[in-house]
Amino acid sequence: MTVTLPGSMTVSELASILDRGVAEVAIVLADMNEPSDQDDVVPGSVAIRVAAKLGVEARVEPRDLALEYLYARETRGDPAVPDGRAGDIVTGVLDRLEELDSRIESVAQHWTVSRMPVIDRNVLRIALHELENDPAVPTAVIVSEAVRLASTYSTERSAAFVNGVLSSLARTVRG
Repeated sequence: MTVTLPGSMTVSELASILDRGVAEVAIVLADMNEPSDQDDVVPGSVAIRVAAKLGVEARVEPRDLALEYLYARETRGDPAVPDGRAGDIVTGVLDRLEELDSRIESVAQHWTVSRMPVIDRNVLRIALHELENDPAVPTAVIVSEAVRLASTYSTERSAAFVNGVLSSLARTVRG
């Protein structure tokens, strides 16, 4: 069985996801010369290596990787586009950025995309891209994943905001 990890997590969260003790995970991290205190944040790429050393097959959720890339692009420059499904999401968002932003602004009352927190606007871009281009994924899954991303990585009120905007967009995109 493969465990799905978020894009980043604390050492204690990683231990919980892997169903291992914090001390066991901390030892593996320390052996890898990585931060290992229970509240230290572990990136998904490191978490995958830790899981492998503990005999657990793991992968990082593609939406988390896509969000991580889009955030890094806006805040720190132009990192390498991730591989696989995450890269497909990123490319789809970047190819249609202005159109996506215009659609988001059309339903986000009193908000321009540029005023939104970086995480929120990128979560909305990813979700809208999926709503429009991935009909095999149910609307509820797309909205639920977007709310999860906002809850995990953004402000306290972001989940409700993202849910409201996406509910409106979903009605116009998927009926």
